[in-house]
Amino acid sequence: MECLVPWNGLALERWEVALDEDKNSLLAQTPHWRVSKGTCGDVNVVFYSCRSTPLKLELWSVALETLQQFIAAHPHPNFVQFLGVVTPSEQVQNDALPPSECVVMEHLPISLYDVLHRDHIALSRREIAVISIQILRGLLFLHRKQQSLGVCLTSKKVMMGGSNNVKLRRFGLELVLRSGNAPAQLSTATLKTSYEITPDPQQAAKVTTGCDSNSSPHSLSPSPSRSPATVRTNGSSDVGFTTITQDLFAFGVLLLEMCAGDKPTSELFNRISCAKQIDPVFYSVLELSGVIATEKRRQISVPVTTEGLLAMLVANEQQRAVEEQRLSSSSFSCFLYADRYFVTREAEQVEIKVRERERRGEIDLKRLAAVEKELLEEQKNFAILVLQLEQSQREKAQALKNNQRLQAQVQTSEQIKRESDEEIGRLVAKAEEQTEQLVALQASLDEEHRKVETLQLGKISDAEEKQGLLFEILKLKEDKRKLATEKEEIEAANAVIARKVGREKETLEDLEGRLAQAIHRWEEEQHVRRRAERQAESTSRQLLQMEEERCKYSRVLQQSPTGKRGPEASLSYVLTLKDKEIKELSRKLQEALDDQTALQADVDQLEAGQNCINVEMEKLLSQRDETQNEFLSMRSQLEEKEEVVAGLYEKLHAADREIESLKNRIADFEEELERQAKKKEDEGICSYFY
Repeated sequence: MECLVPWNGLALERWEVALDEDKNSLLAQTPHWRVSKGTCGDVNVVFYSCRSTPLKLELWSVALETLQQFIAAHPHPNFVQFLGVVTPSEQVQNDALPPSECVVMEHLPISLYDVLHRDHIALSRREIAVISIQILRGLLFLHRKQQSLGVCLTSKKVMMGGSNNVKLRRFGLELVLRSGNAPAQLSTATLKTSYEITPDPQQAAKVTTGCDSNSSPHSLSPSPSRSPATVRTNGSSDVGFTTITQDLFAFGVLLLEMCAGDKPTSELFNRISCAKQIDPVFYSVLELSGVIATEKRRQISVPVTTEGLLAMLVANEQQRAVEEQRLSSSSFSCFLYADRYFVTREAEQVEIKVRERERRGEIDLKRLAAVEKELLEEQKNFAILVLQLEQSQREKAQALKNNQRLQAQVQTSEQIKRESDEEIGRLVAKAEEQTEQLVALQASLDEEHRKVETLQLGKISDAEEKQGLLFEILKLKEDKRKLATEKEEIEAANAVIARKVGREKETLEDLEGRLAQAIHRWEEEQHVRRRAERQAESTSRQLLQMEEERCKYSRVLQQSPTGKRGPEASLSYVLTLKDKEIKELSRKLQEALDDQTALQADVDQLEAGQNCINVEMEKLLSQRDETQNEFLSMRSQLEEKEEVVAGLYEKLHAADREIESLKNRIADFEEELERQAKKKEDEGICSYFY
């Protein structure tokens, strides 16, 4: 079983999590990576695990290192929450199937890609702004930590729990491969979904980015993988644009995708005007992020930062909310201008739709021209096929003439074949006679081979018996160790019982005598075991000698002992030699069987001795159990007596408290009497004076 790298951070037991049993629990899968759904308590979670491949250990260690360095150490509300790592454990308390070692993350079922391209939901201006602000807050947190998403920001990475709960999914196989420590054997095909911007022609000569310097500023191309730990700020002088700039470019593409509602392809840049119609601030953000290449953007020398883009979107957030809630006459100087405004807006929308329809019509005309061109080419190809058909018919007539000539030649060849068949029949009869002779020789040779295989099987059985004897010897050693351990335990228990209970002394002396007898019997068994080992060694030497003789016999068989004799004489000579060899091998095999019988007898004696030792051990164990039971009963009696004494102590304390209370009452009563007497004396003195 593979032992994965342990996790020292937030660890989860396997019984705390469970996989979903439905067929849709598997979210994604690659040759080395698996993403599936499950539960942790009552919360839906996502499991990231490594598949069983030769690179599993290395990939798992890199994933844990990446997780500890970039995810667990930097939590943020706008990133999918890390919950822990499942550690190996054998305790499983629920009925669901537990996952193997895996990383547990928060599960958000819907992504921005699903909202835009699966459900085809058109986002309002305020919803686009809210989502963009939360994405920029997550990017700003990463950039302040000198990290980056590595141009992996796409709509599939933006998870939705509502318009006010947007989180970026960062952990995955892409982040592990970009960590710089991933195995070199892994394919980087998963990195082909990220975006990269193309620098200006002046910077393309200085910076190598993996893109063509002649490509369009609006093009999307695969980005080279870059480690998240190698993020640089925009102030570096040796790099034309960094991964932070690539993050901002990817954010601009994502903003344009939300405004237009189309997937990020080259056709998306034909709808840049949609962003300006929705909100001019969005158009300014696209210019600053590099999605729209303009002269104004090229002339800006101040570097664009995430804080600047976030400030632009947050500044107009309140204005967007107010404009969506009220659209009344307060927006215009008069109700008459409101009607004119709506008519103008409708005319603009109609004009945009007409231009879009004309553009689509031009595209359809171009497609129709291409289809007509293809039809002309098909007509030319059809004429060529007709010419080829006529040529094939002429070739077919020529082939018929050749076929008739070949039939005459075939009849002549059949006559020759019949004559050759008769000659072949005579040769076959002679070959059958020779084959019968060869079969007889082969049968005798097979018989000899079977005998040799029988001897080999006997050797294998002897080896197995030897191995069985070795296992028995190991068992005896283990029993010896157990007896020694039990002896020490019994002596310790007897010493404790002897200190507490004096009347068990005679029983302990009797047990020590029996233990000495068991040790004496064990020593006798050791002598028998050593004798069995010596016999096993002699059997091994005999088997080695038999193997050497078999090798000699094989070399003799490979040679040609018949010389130049005839077939009959050589056959009898070979059979005689084989009989002698078989008799010799039979004799040696019988000796080996006798040795094996002797070894089996010794093993039986050892087993009988072992049974005796087991009987003695059971008696000792029963006596130990009896003494333990007596000790437990005595301890229970002692505990009862202690409880009685404790009760008496409590009663004594209660009586003391009652005595103290009575003393206090007596003292109070005496004081009251003294006060009464003093009062009476005072009254008597007063009456005397009056």
